[in-house]
Amino acid sequence: MDINFQKGTPLEIVGDCLLVGLFEEEEFSSGELNRVNLALDGSLRPLFDEGELVGKSGTSTLIHTLGKIAPKRILFTGLGKRDSVTEKVIKDVFSTAIRKTRGIGLTRVVVAVDTFSSENIASKRVCELITLATINGLYRYEDHISEKSEKNIHEVILNTDTSAEPNVTSYIAIADAINLARDLANAPPNFMTPRILSNIAEKEAKANSIGFERLDEDKMRELGMGSLLGVAQGSSEPAHLIVLKYIGDKDNPDDSIALIGKGITFDSGGLSLKPPAGMITMKGDMAGGAAVIGALIAISKLALKINVYGIIAATENMPGGKAQRPGDVVTAMNGTTVEVINTDAEGRLVLADALCYANHLGVSKIVDVATLTGAIRTALGDQIIGAFGNDDEFTKEVIEAGAREGERLWELPADESFSKHFKSDVADIKNVGGAAGGATIGAMIIGMFAEDTPWVHLDIAAVSRTNANNGDDPKGATGSPIKTLVSLCKFISAYRY
Repeated sequence: MDINFQKGTPLEIVGDCLLVGLFEEEEFSSGELNRVNLALDGSLRPLFDEGELVGKSGTSTLIHTLGKIAPKRILFTGLGKRDSVTEKVIKDVFSTAIRKTRGIGLTRVVVAVDTFSSENIASKRVCELITLATINGLYRYEDHISEKSEKNIHEVILNTDTSAEPNVTSYIAIADAINLARDLANAPPNFMTPRILSNIAEKEAKANSIGFERLDEDKMRELGMGSLLGVAQGSSEPAHLIVLKYIGDKDNPDDSIALIGKGITFDSGGLSLKPPAGMITMKGDMAGGAAVIGALIAISKLALKINVYGIIAATENMPGGKAQRPGDVVTAMNGTTVEVINTDAEGRLVLADALCYANHLGVSKIVDVATLTGAIRTALGDQIIGAFGNDDEFTKEVIEAGAREGERLWELPADESFSKHFKSDVADIKNVGGAAGGATIGAMIIGMFAEDTPWVHLDIAAVSRTNANNGDDPKGATGSPIKTLVSLCKFISAYRY
């Protein structure tokens, strides 16, 4: 699909459909609606009077122009009241509208960009939002469906009167990275093993001038990664520590950030077996790792002046005959011993060694991303990412990075008062605490392995998948929080220089 620009009067641009935004209570204040009404011999006014053609959020009205103007159809889509319209509203409304045009078999869509803009959201920004909403909103995962969908949008034309053509190339890169991460997390677990994930990461790294290294189990044993290997030993599939390296600032090789992803390609719970219903979506327990791969690709395409490591701890968590047992003690790369109380709390175990390896590389900041706890959904619902950190300024930077791109993050406590809950009688720590504060305890266990490096943990367990179309997130994996990670690296790069 192509996204192009074309200036001029939107009613004179040939297309299968023209998309026009309407603000509530301003319908006929809109110059575009008045122009269409005039061209169609005043036929739209009765629709408005009957309450069909309105700007209320979530409404849409499809008009056939019968050859009287260049677009064959016009889809008016309601945005709500002007002072209530946010960037999220624009993306959600547009995603629904663009899916509707595809659903009726249209291929060339023109967007009257300026009808979606306001005093607070300029047309340039609307172009960026529409780019994301188009590429991400039209996403489908059909790799294993025999009869694939034949209806596809081939071209979206952005029509705007802005003096300079907006540059949406960076948002195309981000949107494509999100869809790649969705592909990885939506793939069936027999088609997304640690080895397959590693091979895809290697292929994408080579295609995007990113360094790649794969640490196998022998190398992990040599480095003392007993915590990660303990999780892996129940599976017949070998574990991989995937290491991506983007060097955008060669003059400052020691100034780098590590983005670390949990890459559990299937999580049965191990010997602490999940109930069958709880396993259905566990192919997506590697969504954090998928997001890190996607983020590195986008960062490379944006050519940011920053050095970024992407580290993905990839393994299955299975109840095989060699699986670790509740009560086992494992030793992480930094020498910390961990009593395994619950084998289904495996994310913190694999991330422990991944963080140790990041410190081994000498990075100056760490962000880890993981579908870590069900407790985060209880705390924040299914629209907000839980954020935990050991450095107030860095945590604030990460949260603000998400806010700039419409991903909501909320900081939860990660202070020493919780550490008593995961103190072990037989090892340095245990891998779970009590029933209370589950998300915080999981985060704090990971945070121990960050040591003195500024660190933020993002718990995406509640936002990594959606059970129904939700704005520009179609049903399935969401690709969260790629936008946050890229926004953070853009900020660090710009702030430093």
